[in-house]
Amino acid sequence: MATGRPLLSTLGASSSGGGGGTGASTGAFTGPFPSAITGLSGWWDAGALPSAGSVVTSLADASGNGAAMTAYHYYNGGTLASLIATPRLNGLLTGIGAPIAQDTTYAPTLDPDTGLQLASLAFGPDMAWTRMLVWSRPNRRQGTYYVNATPISLLRSNGVSLVTVSSTGATMTLFPTGAAVVLSSAITRRHTHCLILRNTPGTGVDAWLDGTQVASAVANPMPTGATGACVLLHEMGLQGAAQCWFHEMATWERALSGADMTTLIACGGRWTFGARKGASLLIMGQSNASYFQVSGGAQAMADGLAWYLGALAGNIIFQPSGTYASPDRYTQINGHPISNSTAPLFPPGAGAGTFLTNPGDGSDPSTWALGPDGLAVEAYLTGSSAIPTAEDLTDIAAIVWPWTEQDSTAPYSQKALYAGTVKRLAALTRAMVSRTAAQLPLLLWNAIPYETDPGMQMVRESLADIVADSTQNAALFAAQTADSIPLSATYNALTGTWTGGDPEHRDETDEAAYGHRGAHVAARVALAAGFGDTLSAIPAGMPLAGPRIAHAFRQSSTQIVITIVHDQGTDIALPLQAADGAGWALMDGGSVASPGTIIAATAATRIDATHLLLTLSATITNVSADCQVFYPYGSTQIGRGDAVTDNFGSIAWPSGWNMAGDLGSAWTTNMPVQATSYGIPLSDTAT
Repeated sequence: MATGRPLLSTLGASSSGGGGGTGASTGAFTGPFPSAITGLSGWWDAGALPSAGSVVTSLADASGNGAAMTAYHYYNGGTLASLIATPRLNGLLTGIGAPIAQDTTYAPTLDPDTGLQLASLAFGPDMAWTRMLVWSRPNRRQGTYYVNATPISLLRSNGVSLVTVSSTGATMTLFPTGAAVVLSSAITRRHTHCLILRNTPGTGVDAWLDGTQVASAVANPMPTGATGACVLLHEMGLQGAAQCWFHEMATWERALSGADMTTLIACGGRWTFGARKGASLLIMGQSNASYFQVSGGAQAMADGLAWYLGALAGNIIFQPSGTYASPDRYTQINGHPISNSTAPLFPPGAGAGTFLTNPGDGSDPSTWALGPDGLAVEAYLTGSSAIPTAEDLTDIAAIVWPWTEQDSTAPYSQKALYAGTVKRLAALTRAMVSRTAAQLPLLLWNAIPYETDPGMQMVRESLADIVADSTQNAALFAAQTADSIPLSATYNALTGTWTGGDPEHRDETDEAAYGHRGAHVAARVALAAGFGDTLSAIPAGMPLAGPRIAHAFRQSSTQIVITIVHDQGTDIALPLQAADGAGWALMDGGSVASPGTIIAATAATRIDATHLLLTLSATITNVSADCQVFYPYGSTQIGRGDAVTDNFGSIAWPSGWNMAGDLGSAWTTNMPVQATSYGIPLSDTAT
């Protein structure tokens, strides 16, 4: 979450829409709000808070009675975690909580010692009162020394927890140390709920959960006249935080009538209640998959996916080899291709290494069995030795393969074989988690610059063919990967040039960029596969994969006019080396299987918003029908910041969908022109 925003000492609800706000943050909800019910004594609404990512030191009382809600900490020494206004926790609505950086647990991780408090609130049996609380839990309790398994407290007063929710089970209990009435036995790991409690002197407490009455006339065991500090989402012990997001609370010092209760239940219509989802990405591959994770790109992609889906959590499922043994369990291993089909390193028939075993008998890949690496993935995901839980596996919204390195050393003649291995391993992996292709998308990146030009083109064409086959449910999450530099290269950001580095791996800065760009594609395929949570549609104006090349016109034998079709951008930009034609090439005769002369471009000039003029370094000798344009060709590296882009970074986001405002400035970027999978035929006709 973005947390580096200006400090706000006091945050209150939006002033529009009856005090609760009905702008973009609250979607289409127009009321009623708690202020419509007479006698409102307190109302704290985080749902419509502005300034996503801002520190909240005090949440104002929207009832006008001046009782601010503040952070509660059992331990007050050292540096205390801050409450953060966090967007899109329930549709477009906000909440406050204390997210902390803790990579070893499920994201988001909330601080185990931060709750909320009110200076005074009555809960005695002899007083009439009504209380409403709305909250979300993104994960089960985690990161504590002793109390991960103990119930969380929702409300606590006079040293007593009024309502608790189990951390390992599924129950919500009213007065757990008194009458102990179970309000629900169906509380899920992730959820949003609204609890209403009404106390009538001489009668007892009635309770509603998500608008349904779940208890009536429960004897109130609190002391007579019990009034004092009220602590929310904390049990007032060491690491006692509930680790939940707070959304809304409203109070009345009377027992609301039946008609008032109907109105109050309607007030909850702005929220989505019940079980909530997390969105996880299963990351597989070789060493660049590991750098994708280490760079933060994989988690950024998961965060962006959760943001798009309106989900409470975004995570990755990833494990490098060497972590677990007896049996080996992992999803990533350095240097191993999909199958042992790239002799001499992994010759057909050999049983060592690779995710699929090519038996070397000429059989179709659709019949091949898992190799040692594939079996390690299977052991990681399934059986008695599995590492992810059943709940974790349910969260998987896509398989992600940042993975083409060793496979792109294969000859072009292996195109059909390589495509078959991708399909086979994808099918076997989906079967491990009991999913079909329609139920679990496969996300691939366009082949990264590696070694052999024919192998690179073979992989690019194969992946394009697989993506074009709707039965495979595959998509390219990074449609351009050559706009990158080698790992640890010395880079000049003023010129876009670089020296040195490890050419077999992409720099971590670039890997992170793939994650940010990839979330847009991931969201579309995940929504189509039914993984939406509180959001189920993406408005016009959100990017997808960047602009693409639609046409190449031979203006002369040294100049080509490229036609660009925009995604959500409206213009072409030519930064740094892009103006020198970086990455553009024309194949003069021949084919990818038997390449002709490769002619590089020396300049690129903007003609208008959709047309680009390329100047070539040599004269074309063949007729146009025998020529193809590539961007890039083979293993060519365009370079970081050197790709032709659109101007998306300067275009306003759709209302309520400001991704950069919610997740950080890294999400505002111009999108590079998509790489060519197949060459673009040269035409003698202009467009």
